[in-house]
Amino acid sequence: MRDELNLRALKHSKKRKHRKIYDKVHRIIRMKKETPELSEKEIISISSNYPTLDVAVIMGGSISVKSKNDSWLIMNEGSYYALYHRGTSFKNGKVREHYHIQDVFYDLKYTFLSIVSHDKHKLGLKGWNPYKMGKMVENI
Repeated sequence: MRDELNLRALKHSKKRKHRKIYDKVHRIIRMKKETPELSEKEIISISSNYPTLDVAVIMGGSISVKSKNDSWLIMNEGSYYALYHRGTSFKNGKVREHYHIQDVFYDLKYTFLSIVSHDKHKLGLKGWNPYKMGKMVENI
């Protein structure tokens, strides 16, 4: 997997989701904020607020997250966090696993909350809107 999000590929992609992620990355970059360099203890401390997530810090500052339904990878790209989802596909009787971009965020707490929200959606529970998620992040 590449270390950096390929913005050019997102810009020229035919998928609407990729174009939205491209626009969101450029909005975050224009804010000229840098994501903080967090230690492993700080990341584990933040993730302890989300008991349904199993979080491990990988070499290089990447974060591996296992939720109830899926596996995720969070990479600190400097000015934003890129959230990758692990998908599986079946080809010629073989199972193949690959990561694909899910979304980008500028706050690690909001990234974890987004994963929890995704699981609730997959489980058929009531969805959360971004306003409620933002309020929950402020309270943590």
